[in-house]
Amino acid sequence: MQSKFSRIVVPTDFSETAESAVGTACELAAWYKSELDIVNVVDAAVYAYAGYPFAALSNELTTGAEEALRKLKLPPVAKGGTINRYVLSGTPATEICAHANRHKADLIVMGTRGYGSVARFFLGSVADKVLHSAEVPVMITKAPKGKVKHPKKKQKAFTRVLFPTDFSATANLALQRAIALTEDFDAELFVLHVVDDTLISTHVPKERELILKELRRVALDEMKKSLPAHLLQNFATTGAVKRGEPGKAIAAYAETHGCDLIVMGSHGRTGIKRALLGSVADKVVRLAKCAVFIERAK
Repeated sequence: MQSKFSRIVVPTDFSETAESAVGTACELAAWYKSELDIVNVVDAAVYAYAGYPFAALSNELTTGAEEALRKLKLPPVAKGGTINRYVLSGTPATEICAHANRHKADLIVMGTRGYGSVARFFLGSVADKVLHSAEVPVMITKAPKGKVKHPKKKQKAFTRVLFPTDFSATANLALQRAIALTEDFDAELFVLHVVDDTLISTHVPKERELILKELRRVALDEMKKSLPAHLLQNFATTGAVKRGEPGKAIAAYAETHGCDLIVMGSHGRTGIKRALLGSVADKVVRLAKCAVFIERAK
């Protein structure tokens, strides 16, 4: 296997959204034979009100969380794996990241409820905060809209992986992860560069077209240079340069091409605002209908 995850952390608030993330985390843990930490964070301060003993409330919530974790049903793929269940106390995002660091986890898997607003991340804005502060890669999964009556049994966790690039050093790290995941799951890799044509200053149509044509040529050349030889064989169908607003274009391309995972780079520990092409990764996480894997700069 090219990629290796020794320990995976998946937070849960016992919602359907979290259930989807737990399912994905179980699949990955089974595939990589990883330890899996299922974490629930009790934030008693959110529920405390004047006159109610804080300690008693905290103990009550902790006992309930421990019972819910104990009863949490896991998919069959988790059978035989090493599953650890933790109830933590404090601010959720802070505790999730601290737990990952403390136990030397190499991946956090989290779920979101929607496709359009950071405010609809599970546990409020917890996923957004984890993306900003985690020191390890984070995979954001998307809960399906509505109930699926007859879900199809997937043979592999991922079948089509999209790698958007801006040709930066961080993007090159994400490329290595994308290649590793496609090789591990025998998936198909798509490579995309989006030219933000709003950054072209001239409004003369012919000049704009000439500039865009040259940018496309340069981008295709750069993409070919970065890919190993065996991935160039199908480059005509798996490599693309599009124009438009990058975040929207990446999410749309993933949906159009049936990708079930997007792998992107982030510039280290300073947050998604410094991610690929500025705030593009943040927008992709919000807009994409498939899972998004954010690789951290080393």
